[in-house]
Amino acid sequence: MSESMRPTGGTTHKYRCRNCGSFVTREFARVFGNNDDEVFGCLDCMSATKVKNGGARAEDADGSSLAR
Repeated sequence: MSESMRPTGGTTHKYRCRNCGSFVTREFARVFGNNDDEVFGCLDCMSATKVKNGGARAEDADGSSLAR
């Protein structure tokens, strides 16, 4: 887990989409994010299909390279 994603001061850390800044749950980041639980797209800034196909873990959050 990257240093920026670790809880601080005993409070619950809020995970954020690196594309739009929206809050995502820790579970969303664990399931759909990259190996460091970083999320580069969420349901607020991309379609559920793109998230499901790996778009949330891709640093090119528009998902254009993931088209099928």
